[in-house]
Amino acid sequence: MKKTIVLSVLLSVGLMNAQQKQRYGLFAGVNISSLSGSDADGFSSRTGFHAGGFIWNYLSDKISIDVELAYSQMGSDFNANIPYKLNDMNPSSFSLSGKLKADYLRLPVLFSYHPINDLSVSLGPEIGILINKELEYNQSINGTTKQKPDNMQQFDAGIKVKAQYIFAKHYLASMGYYFGMTKIYKSTAVYASNSLNFQDAPKIYNSNLGISVGYVF
Repeated sequence: MKKTIVLSVLLSVGLMNAQQKQRYGLFAGVNISSLSGSDADGFSSRTGFHAGGFIWNYLSDKISIDVELAYSQMGSDFNANIPYKLNDMNPSSFSLSGKLKADYLRLPVLFSYHPINDLSVSLGPEIGILINKELEYNQSINGTTKQKPDNMQQFDAGIKVKAQYIFAKHYLASMGYYFGMTKIYKSTAVYASNSLNFQDAPKIYNSNLGISVGYVF
């Protein structure tokens, strides 16, 4: 899946050689991100920031290929109760809550349809490069702990849908949603019974709602 998305990005960039005109600009806004998937129990949304720039490459009056490059704060909050036993007669648990901060450099390449000059709807692949990560959690026993997890994937890939509207000639309002399609964690090696086994990465994926404003030159 990751190879398919990367090849789609490269093909889209190649098609930009056929553009009739270009528009470009800057944007910034808020992220509401979380983690999804069958193994993503206990995660909830967290708020972050994104900022970047874009180029719209028009193939016709109605169709364009839009390329963006942005810094994006993603991740998730979490809350869980971890069971343990003091002895067989006194089972107990402790609470574990915190946040996963994951900062990415993101590159979506979107195929856009412009039903009117000032409105567009878009769909396309997006890849991300992890540039910073931090896991912060609060234990009811040991207090707050911060660490940089070493089991996160360096690259992320998925699909993005987006709607954009230009008002007052140069100002831009947009909303987009990213569906992650590659697992954010790596598979792990486990040594047991004198053999080395690989445990599949949990089915946990990035998801993000981005709302932004911008300026079109």
